[in-house]
Amino acid sequence: MATALDLLLARQNPDGGFGFRPGQSSWLEPAAWAALALHGRAEAQRALAWIEPQQLSSGAWPAHPQAQRESWATSLVILLKCLRGEFDSKWKRAVDWLVSAEARRIPDPSWLQRLLQKEDAVVQDRRLRGWPWTPGAAGWIEPTVHAVRALELSRARYTGGALQERIETGVRMILDRQCKDGGWNYGNKRVLGQDLDSYPECTALALIGLSGRTGPQVERGLARAVEDWKRGPRGLAHALLRIAFRMHGVLFEDRPVEVNARTDTAVLAFALIGNADGAWRLWKGGSA
Repeated sequence: MATALDLLLARQNPDGGFGFRPGQSSWLEPAAWAALALHGRAEAQRALAWIEPQQLSSGAWPAHPQAQRESWATSLVILLKCLRGEFDSKWKRAVDWLVSAEARRIPDPSWLQRLLQKEDAVVQDRRLRGWPWTPGAAGWIEPTVHAVRALELSRARYTGGALQERIETGVRMILDRQCKDGGWNYGNKRVLGQDLDSYPECTALALIGLSGRTGPQVERGLARAVEDWKRGPRGLAHALLRIAFRMHGVLFEDRPVEVNARTDTAVLAFALIGNADGAWRLWKGGSA
């Protein structure tokens, strides 16, 4: 039976990048996750050699060479450059862009809504905008998590302003979006008067973004994640929960992520990153 490592290595394209699926052209996100999972190997170097030249004039990277627009996955390139100790001009320009990037603010309730004391359609602290998938869009949990991790790893070397403020705003945004059940949804906790259910993959991502943090909300999130784990999640949720548990030092009954030739490249990478000796320590900010 092929392992996650076998499948991931076989997925590398001749240009050094990775697609989301076998035979697909190279995209930034799967290439970055593969480079993290394969950190220290020649294949990771090849992936980075494909990624590096694509930086846009703004300092960000595009999701695909033919999509010349800033992508949230710029956070992943910053992460990789930090792990390699490459605090160069490309890294600085990318961090400058990420620090200045901000999600669109959701409009405040109208005077009529306030007069009628109707609950907002979306319940959230509008001041905590986080990061969007694409410039000009609303903030979501996943891009905010990756931005927080990238900026945390950049903090010791970055000399520009506002970085710490942006990290704290991102962390507060993640905490603000915690669902009533203790976990996280993709972006909101309550919409149109209804509490939203959490999803295990979103809960795991939020906890990754809260790595190094403690407190009652983090404990509630971990308790929810443990409940999710007991239900036997598979695929992306399974792979991300292992990483979140290791980052927070949670003892759990580990089991390998089931993979096959159809498994998404990112899941293959997460399956390796979440191994006991995987790159989760690097992502957290520790040593390998």
